[in-house]
Amino acid sequence: MNATQLVRVDPRDVRVGVPTRVDIFSADGQLLLGRGSTVYRADNVERLQDSGFKIGASADGAHPRPTESAFQRIGDLADRLTEMEKPLVAGQGLPSFTARVQALAQAVIQCCDEDASAALAQSYLDHHHPYSVVHHILVATVVSVLSRVQAWSGADRISLVAAALSHDIGALSLRQALGQAASLDEAQRAVVREHPDLGVRMLGQLGVHDALWLQAVQDHHEHIDGSGYPRGTCLDRRSAGALMAVADSFAAMMRPRPYRDRKLGTAIVDDLRQHAGTWYDPALVEAVATHIGPYHAGSIVRLANGDMAVVTRHLPDRPAHPDLLLIADSGDQPMEKPYPINSTDPEFAIAAALHPEISLGFRNLVHKSWTSPPPPDA
Repeated sequence: MNATQLVRVDPRDVRVGVPTRVDIFSADGQLLLGRGSTVYRADNVERLQDSGFKIGASADGAHPRPTESAFQRIGDLADRLTEMEKPLVAGQGLPSFTARVQALAQAVIQCCDEDASAALAQSYLDHHHPYSVVHHILVATVVSVLSRVQAWSGADRISLVAAALSHDIGALSLRQALGQAASLDEAQRAVVREHPDLGVRMLGQLGVHDALWLQAVQDHHEHIDGSGYPRGTCLDRRSAGALMAVADSFAAMMRPRPYRDRKLGTAIVDDLRQHAGTWYDPALVEAVATHIGPYHAGSIVRLANGDMAVVTRHLPDRPAHPDLLLIADSGDQPMEKPYPINSTDPEFAIAAALHPEISLGFRNLVHKSWTSPPPPDA
């Protein structure tokens, strides 16, 4: 971001207990606090009033549009979350934790509201960041989409996405062990089952007092029939926990672990539907199928003619025939550039979903599918 686009915040932009009127940045353009976030401590408000900046209007009075796509910005957010996790993994504190996570949540929501397909594809195709970071971003993306579908308020969406970005904080200490072990021992399984409780305690120690945020973290492994953990709570279908449970399970199935493989293509939605009405709210499961799809954005697929394509956008009215870009021929030789094909044509019908790692050899080609700047308003 060009520093000339930033101006000092007005004291009225950020006040104690009042949602912020603007996005607040540092002097070098780092997002500190998203619009609509609430700051409850007077010293934090004073700090933001003294050193915070906002995007200024251009000469014609219009605010500049983002110069990067949602795909690129989600990758940047993963960088920031990685840096935030480092002191937490080391058992250290993190100053301004609540404000930082709220700012990340607001940024995720902005990306998803602009282009949810690009946001989801970036995280699904991310082979650079740690599992915990990618999983948190994936859950946050799904929560952002579902909370918009369910018409949660703007402030509640920030709380829910903040919860998604921190829901596994209680298991961060196990990250290395979980990343290497072919199976979990009894002690590790006990920690896994207790991590929602531990996560709530850690968040409280880090200064999180948002009741909705904490409840979503507490309940993200509970089920509507009471068969979940750690407390066996029967979730209300319109609760934060019910939403988190679906989003967390969807995202978990998208990524492999040493003790289980990922699910591909329609298998994720099929699994959610198998447990709809027992573990999950059926309405939320169908919202995933309708708004994210059985072939979600970023999926690498083999076509009937042997070519390879990437799903760029799920289409609710034709879930088996999403928007596709051809990226490689039947010999897996990359195209010069991706170009659109008609998935309703039998020749280009989806025959199978592939592991996304197959696209690493031509990653730049795949990424071009989403990296154009957002189009101007009509």
